Amino acid sequence: MATISVIIPTHNRPHLLARAVESARAAGTTVEVIVVDDASIDATADVCRELGEIKYIRLDRNQGVAGARNVGILESTGQYVAFLDDDDLRLPGSLDTEAALLDANPEAGFVCGAMIMADQEYQPTGEVFLPRRSGNVFWDLLELDFPVMPLSTLIRKECFLRIGMLNHKLEGIDDWDIFTRIAEIYPVLVTDQPMGIYRQPTPSSDQGSSSQATQLLKAARHQLKLLELPLAREAEPGMRRAIRRRTLNRCADTLLWTATRQLPHHEYGAVFRSVLGALRLSPFRMARPGAYKKLAQRLILSHTH
Repeated sequence: MATISVIIPTHNRPHLLARAVESARAAGTTVEVIVVDDASIDATADVCRELGEIKYIRLDRNQGVAGARNVGILESTGQYVAFLDDDDLRLPGSLDTEAALLDANPEAGFVCGAMIMADQEYQPTGEVFLPRRSGNVFWDLLELDFPVMPLSTLIRKECFLRIGMLNHKLEGIDDWDIFTRIAEIYPVLVTDQPMGIYRQPTPSSDQGSSSQATQLLKAARHQLKLLELPLAREAEPGMRRAIRRRTLNRCADTLLWTATRQLPHHEYGAVFRSVLGALRLSPFRMARPGAYKKLAQRLILSHTH
């Protein structure tokens, strides 16, 4: 029996699958790879037949990433579960490293490590994202101040039996929701070792994470429900209000920062969506002149080149 089950949802992107599957196999010694074909209408099934030694599950109706992940969980046999998007890559030995940490810390719900950011051609950008600390990270996750993605994470399967499955209605933020709900009950482990390579989306890519403004607006709305979790309800009202305020400000600042990066590439539609999203999230913060200073500088720079 495999120790680790790696679940790879995919939809109409057969050209990416072989590389993702190969990276999953190289990441651990006792790994089962489960590819959940989310109702693809192309050559995905043929590609999967050629890959060999994978568990291939085809869905007749598109269920989205969360739905496909849930099907993979139900079909998995491993003690630990990892999610891998079909366009991301696991690093060699990374799953074994995380499994050893969970073995040594049976009270932990999941472990996460660093993520290497890359462009669409998988070339590292020089950015590395790493959560700051282990332990009780529920409050950090709740206010979107804990940079973690499925790519860098290994989850104890029993967590899903206790807290439930991923919410398929939360497209694009289902992973943040499940991590937060796990962290309400379980401690979390962090390792500073890189676990995977994340292929960053662009406004024109077909990645589900390419619309940051949409996702952050959705996360801001869903946070109100997470603030009703038992642990959050135990907090003082002032603390809950402060968490809400910091989250909205952080999301607005993130979108403005994204807009300054999009301007030099003349992605004006994406810039407009980012600025509009920031305004909707935190209008009073957006009223500060300093909020637009860097954006204006980038705009001037883009028109001088």
